[in-house]
This record gives sequence, structure tokens and C-alpha cells, in this order.
Amino acid sequence: MSDVTEKFLILKKTKYAESDLIIHALSTIGAKKSFMAKGALKSKKRFGGGVLEPMHYVQLTYREARSENGLNYLSEASMIEDFKHIRTDFDKIHFALNIMNCAYHVSQEGAFDSQFLFNLVGHSLKFLNTSATDQLSTFKLHFYLKFLYQQGVISIDPWMGIFLKTNLSDSGALNNNPEIKETVLTYLDSIELQVFHYIKSADSGF
Repeated sequence: MSDVTEKFLILKKTKYAESDLIIHALSTIGAKKSFMAKGALKSKKRFGGGVLEPMHYVQLTYREARSENGLNYLSEASMIEDFKHIRTDFDKIHFALNIMNCAYHVSQEGAFDSQFLFNLVGHSLKFLNTSATDQLSTFKLHFYLKFLYQQGVISIDPWMGIFLKTNLSDSGALNNNPEIKETVLTYLDSIELQVFHYIKSADSGF
């Protein structure tokens, strides 16, 4: 069986045995796939530079699993985008990892119907990588509403309209509106709690 090369966003990594990693990633066409990276903690040539960290956009070369529930065997990884500016701000890191966690729990292994989720996560990382820290609370509410709406699990109230109509890349403009800031103060905590309960119910392994 020949190797496959595709682009992915790394959602999660887990140490396995002494030097291996299990990697969960989301492809550009919306497929969540899991990989065994043998010797990843020792091999600087194949997996050096922290390439397999969550939030990274990477190119992976792998051999497909022999069984439906098996792990794909990862042979090589290269960095496309590391969103390095996110990692200079603790609050941004925390929220970016929360975004990856949302995607991990709602995406299905091998499913090809989550391209919207890949786009949502990708645009979010791009925004966080370039935005000011004081825009974070507004962006959190913006992301959460887009996420819940795309998952089809939110009842639309009038105040949500401006967030749902605005692209994530334009979230900074929302932050300049005093009324929006008041809306964020009023609703962010409750919407964040709704997201937590949703991903908990969406993934039985949560």
C-alpha cells in the first residue's frame, strides 16, 4: 500500500509507550484521522521542531490503517503554519486549545462532512494569530455562536444576528462597537457553558 500525503490541522496528541505519539488531526476536506507516530519523541528528522503540536497546520505523509478502527501509520510531517504569535499570549493559547478541543469532540473519525468545521477552526487560528489581546472576549463569543449555529444546536435570538452575519476575519470590527462589548459581558459566560455541555453530549468518550 502506497503512502498518502495530505494537509491537516493537529487537534490533539497523546504520548504512547516510551517514545511514540498518537495524533488526532482534521483534514481540509473534513475528515478526522488518527495516526501512530512511532518514535516521534526521538526522531528529529521525521518529526522535529515540535511539528506535531496541537494548532499546527501541517503536511502529513502516512500509510492508511489496515482496519476501519485502526490507526494510520505516520511516516513524516512538515510544518505549513505554526501560528507562532498565538503562543506568545497565554489567554490566546488557552482559547485556541479550547477551539481544538471543540473540533476534536464533535468531528467524527473518517467523516467527510465537516469541511465547515475545518474552515471555522482555520479562520479562528488565523484571527488569533494576528489580533490584539483586547479583542479576545468578543472573538470568543463570535466563535462560540458560529460553532453552535453550524452544529445546529442553538435557538437564534435577535442579538446573535450581527455575530452570525459577520465573518470571523472581521471580528475585530465588532470589538469597536460599545453595544457589542455590552452584549459580550451579558452573554459570553452562558454561551460558553452551552458549548461545554454540547461537546460533552456530542462525544460519549468525553
